[in-house]
Amino acid sequence: MREWLHILRCPISHEQMRLVEEAELLRFYKKFPGLNFKSAEKFSTRSRVEQALTNISARYIYPIIDGIPVLLAEAAFDMSLSAQDIKTLDEKKKKVLDFYNAQGWVSSSAGNYEDAIIYEDLRPVSAAYILACHKRVCRHLPLRGKYLLDAASGAVQYDIYLSYSENFEYRICVDFSLLALKEAQKKLGKKGIYLLCDIAHLPLNDSVIDAFVSLNTIYHIPAEEQVRSVKELYRSLVENGKGVLVYDWFKHSSWMNISLLPFRSFVFIKNKTILGLKKLTGKNDQGGRLYFFAHRLEYLRRQLPPFELFVWRTVSVPFLKYYVHSWLFGKSFLEWLYRFEERDPEICGKNGEYPMLVFEKKF
Repeated sequence: MREWLHILRCPISHEQMRLVEEAELLRFYKKFPGLNFKSAEKFSTRSRVEQALTNISARYIYPIIDGIPVLLAEAAFDMSLSAQDIKTLDEKKKKVLDFYNAQGWVSSSAGNYEDAIIYEDLRPVSAAYILACHKRVCRHLPLRGKYLLDAASGAVQYDIYLSYSENFEYRICVDFSLLALKEAQKKLGKKGIYLLCDIAHLPLNDSVIDAFVSLNTIYHIPAEEQVRSVKELYRSLVENGKGVLVYDWFKHSSWMNISLLPFRSFVFIKNKTILGLKKLTGKNDQGGRLYFFAHRLEYLRRQLPPFELFVWRTVSVPFLKYYVHSWLFGKSFLEWLYRFEERDPEICGKNGEYPMLVFEKKF
């Protein structure tokens, strides 16, 4: 950890971080006798704090759990207080966290994570097309570097994801699911740097990473924090560093709106009916649905640093499952679609489901 500790900063004070010395840790336990990791309920661990980080002024103590620094403001121990000032996660972020701790990063007997089973098309007919879309990310990353930041890395669930950091010394995996980061540890080992943190308050110093990738993540962050989160990623880039962000237009995608209109109409009526029945029975429960909000392209153009627009994937998972089947020449259709996307990536990125926003930091 001492090799890369210099890239970290306190998410509250923005000061440089250092390891807590043994004597300091003893004073910490004396101040908070019998205390375990206070965020145990939120992060599914009962681990005792055996190692920790602190900022230069030594006000905030951040636990390290199984080699993973927990650099969340909500997880900091404030040494200036006589008792814990316990903070809680934003409700929207907590919904995302609860999903991935309880469900998303649990793997099936076939080795697929629940996240992929629910949100991806794992059928053979779509496999080649989806793999080719994943490979598009590599085109826009530097050929080599020291640090690649994977923003909301999750469990690094697909083998193709590993290729993004092949020519980098370290892959910095940031997520606020401890379970996800432990899964990532199994795949990356010592090549990985694992940080449990909030992208909107990234605990990295300015201009320290060579590149970042953020795949299908930003739209799960509260709407009012999405721009700040992307600016945090951009802030951490070195000069001429590059970043690739995959977003989801959802109902702002004109092509998907047209092609999925009959299915969305049916789903809308079904959901309204179910909601009405719940109200009648007094069970008006929104359930554990994963938070999602998509801004329009025009808004992102105004608010974000300059970026180029490309296509990552034109069609959504519902489109694939409704229309693409082996008996309906699905594989041939996807081969044609990929060639079409390659000819005009900006138009497809603007009108399709998943755009790819490519940043390059210029001073």
